[in-house]
Amino acid sequence: MLTYIVEIICIAAGLLFIVMGVSDYGLWKGISISGGFMPLFVGVLIILFSVALLVAKFRRKEKAEKIDPKALIPVGAMILILILNWLIGLMGACVVMSLLWLRFVEKFSWKTSIITTVCIFAATYGIFKLWLNVPFPTGLLGEIL
Repeated sequence: MLTYIVEIICIAAGLLFIVMGVSDYGLWKGISISGGFMPLFVGVLIILFSVALLVAKFRRKEKAEKIDPKALIPVGAMILILILNWLIGLMGACVVMSLLWLRFVEKFSWKTSIITTVCIFAATYGIFKLWLNVPFPTGLLGEIL
């Protein structure tokens, strides 16, 4: 069963994308496609590829391989950025995650990590917030303040 866990999770995610795309966003708005078309399309692709991988693994009778703990770092980073996004907003989450990633995963010095993070923040804020006026999620902290 562990051999097929990634494919099963991907199929569930694909189904979730399809359901959310159709029910929450809708497929058509007037005479053009709506916001639900892309999640539907991606969900169908994820399911097709996952089923193909499941069939191939099942035919070859593959066994589950040992998972390298370092391979789970990006998964933990994604979970942490979602939590931080909810707490401090998208910009704050990106700043914290880029600083932590540069320092502890890429092993840069604190000075290099801070300088790079400040440059990334300045470019992102300047382009998306000031120039394009894109509204970023503010998180729980932004709602309280």
